[in-house]
Amino acid sequence: MRTFPTPHRTVLRGSVLSILLLACLSACTTVGPNYHPPQADLPTAWHEPHPGFSAAERESLQTWWRTFNDPMLDQLLALALANNQDLGIALARLQQARAERMQIAAGLGPSVSVGGVGESSRSSRRLDGSPGGHSRTWRAGFDASWELDLFGGTRRAVEAADAGVEALADDRRALQVSLLAELAASYAELRTAQARLAITRDNISNLLEGESLAGRALQRGLGTTAEVMQARAEREAAEAQPPLLEADIARLSHAIGVLAGGFPGDWRAALAEPTPALPVAPALPLALPSEVIRQRPDLQADERRLAAATAQIGVADAARFPRFSIPLSIGATASLIHDLFSGASLAWSAGMQASQTLYDGGRARAGITAAQAGADAAKLVYERDVRLALRDVEDALTELNSERQRQVSLAAAVNDSQMASDRATRLYRAGLSAYLPVLIAQRTLNQARDALALSQWGEVRGAISLYKALGAGWQEDSLAQDAKSPDLPEKAVGL
Repeated sequence: MRTFPTPHRTVLRGSVLSILLLACLSACTTVGPNYHPPQADLPTAWHEPHPGFSAAERESLQTWWRTFNDPMLDQLLALALANNQDLGIALARLQQARAERMQIAAGLGPSVSVGGVGESSRSSRRLDGSPGGHSRTWRAGFDASWELDLFGGTRRAVEAADAGVEALADDRRALQVSLLAELAASYAELRTAQARLAITRDNISNLLEGESLAGRALQRGLGTTAEVMQARAEREAAEAQPPLLEADIARLSHAIGVLAGGFPGDWRAALAEPTPALPVAPALPLALPSEVIRQRPDLQADERRLAAATAQIGVADAARFPRFSIPLSIGATASLIHDLFSGASLAWSAGMQASQTLYDGGRARAGITAAQAGADAAKLVYERDVRLALRDVEDALTELNSERQRQVSLAAAVNDSQMASDRATRLYRAGLSAYLPVLIAQRTLNQARDALALSQWGEVRGAISLYKALGAGWQEDSLAQDAKSPDLPEKAVGL
């Protein structure tokens, strides 16, 4: 016996086939340009000379601060990675972007809601038909709606959101690179200020001794009052320098405390004990220009923003095309609540909705133009920042090389000035010379020692700048675990 499909089965089968067909179409069509990473035209080598490096030195980029062999610096940087508020803010924004990306991706699937209704009603008695009629209705079921992404607008939005999340992750890494460099530079500057303060105090001691010599010479009739007054004035001028350096030390310790995630005064006592200034590694690892582009997280963030801007062109382009959605409703309706679970109460509806904007005053076309302009701007930002990054490396190399050359001359100047000061002092004590050569020799020695300390600080600063320019310091997030080290000062940890 031949059977024929019932009408409702035919409609349901046709609806299912239509849904499957549209789903296949939505998976195959995506408007807008596909993204291709930019290929930067880079130099093959650096213009500034630089020393060679080994594979082990290359690995030191991950924890470059440890090359200074300063345990307190290691502790400060570990604490900063664990507690710095700017890093915490960046992490919160990254988590927010990830959640927003999930919201956008949810648009690719159907939306389903479940509900139930129970109501009782009575019609007016003044109606011609069924006056005063009374009815009860119970309904339970679910409704679903699925907007088909036929032209890839939602998929492009997800693509843009993915790139945006990756850009924020790179922003956080770039912030970590800057934080490590800033804290290390402040720490090195503080140690240099302490070294300069020690030099100034040595100079004051020498000037006090010279003033005493001038006074004894005057008592023996071998000197003059002018020499005594000149020696006193030189000593008083030197005594005006320590307050300035002490203020610098306090300011830098406050900055270090905040960068480490605490309060300004947390580390002031711990940093008050002077230690030798930071040394510089004899050979700093240096990558090729193309490797710098891959290492620097700020450039990677620029590239991801370019990818997001390119995907937004597809989002804007998809707005020009029709929108299709599939509403579906399945439920049970009955006048008695116990009849809701019978087969006769079952009802369903399925359909297809489509809409197309016929005229929008050029809004969709303007959206595409705006998105294209945004992508063009993002590409120019990336190209500009690549050049700035390479300039940062060249500038750091220039500072390193110039300071190393200066230190050869300054070290010789300190040695010669020391010998000249000793000789002038011996001659003056023997009464064979006036006091002016002693003052000149001591002033020259102090200036040479101070200039050498500043040059050594400049070399350390150049090294830190080079590490920052290379994008070093974000590869090892596990350093934050070191902040739990038991030898950290309790107040500095912020407990």
